[in-house]
Amino acid sequence: MNRPPARFLAPALALSLAVAALAADQPAAPAKPPAPTPAKPAADAPLELPKIQVTAERSKKIDKEIKRLDKLIAREKNKVKPTELDRTLNNETVSKAAAIFGGNSAEHMSAVAASRVMLLEQERDVFEAMKRPATLDELKMMEAQVEELRTTRRNLDDAAKQR
Repeated sequence: MNRPPARFLAPALALSLAVAALAADQPAAPAKPPAPTPAKPAADAPLELPKIQVTAERSKKIDKEIKRLDKLIAREKNKVKPTELDRTLNNETVSKAAAIFGGNSAEHMSAVAASRVMLLEQERDVFEAMKRPATLDELKMMEAQVEELRTTRRNLDDAAKQR
């Protein structure tokens, strides 16, 4: 029989005694109660998600509306900066005198065009978001927002409706 030399036995014996002493000093860990299992949904009541209409027709309709808005935005951006002829014909002094006939200055019309461009861009952003709504409520909210933007845009020229 081959025995290990004594010089190896002493450290191994000391190590095993130290582990046993540590185990004796520590109290036994309390048993953990079993984790509660989540309640299972009733088999007869399935979970229903809100229904969203995802069709190519609706997507094409939105794309067509976005294209129309892009054309309107390009048209209105041309009106933001008044031409020399417009400034000459609709300068401040002439427009004040012709205000009884409903004339506006070139600067006023430029500001209205800039506001209209901003509203058209917001409407375009809403249509982009309408392509992928999460719920029917969001879709209805976006449609209401589009109608509100269109009403505001229509009322830009009428000073009486802005008050």
